[in-house]
Amino acid sequence: MKSKLLLTLIMFAPAIHADDSGFTATLQGCTELIGLGPVPLSVVRPLVPSTFVIPEFGPGTAGLVVRVGQCQALSTSGTAARPVNVGQIGVAIVSPDGSGDINNYTLFYTTSDDRLARALQDAGLPAALDPVLAYEFTPNLSGELYAAVAPFGAPAWFVSGSAADTPLGGPAPVTANWWFQTKRGTLKMATVIPSIQYVIAGFTLHTSKVSPLGQIIGGNTDSSFPFFNARGLFSTGVMSVSSR
Repeated sequence: MKSKLLLTLIMFAPAIHADDSGFTATLQGCTELIGLGPVPLSVVRPLVPSTFVIPEFGPGTAGLVVRVGQCQALSTSGTAARPVNVGQIGVAIVSPDGSGDINNYTLFYTTSDDRLARALQDAGLPAALDPVLAYEFTPNLSGELYAAVAPFGAPAWFVSGSAADTPLGGPAPVTANWWFQTKRGTLKMATVIPSIQYVIAGFTLHTSKVSPLGQIIGGNTDSSFPFFNARGLFSTGVMSVSSR
């Protein structure tokens, strides 16, 4: 009964209208966990279109990006603000247009918000839906972190770890671009954050070793994210989705 009600609410939820010009979403009260670690370039190169340049993080090594995030409010024109969680996995790339502080090619994208998932699908990204996508931070002595992503019809993955209070520098502006090659062209998801504070974190990624993600990391777990491993906090941001 509960699952039928959930599907009914999803079916009749107002949509975010995306067209060839894309859409813009305002983010408020956000936190994220993000890691950047090594994977064999030979494994991810076939997953990223050749038009995108993958920088090496050492001989034969690419950068795998794992991100889970939560915002207290996401709002777009014509839709009410609501909480949203996301899970993203990608490969670090050289910016195709010279913009952004961070540029990644999207391999997997999951969100708890059906309207956001449908808008991204309309724009050409195969965004998956997980209405109960979990992102949890317990601000105790250990600063425990946990996130679980189980998209409909796809293998699940989750992360577990902790975050300290030790800052990684002061608050700073960041523009993060996530890219994807669609049938219509190149999709760009640009998130402009006026000020974000990072603190030291550490986590382990878990998944099925036979899933697409498991084959990328070469097993059930990956806890090696030496290039960047942090929890970020920001009060406001704007995500602009466009195609070219």
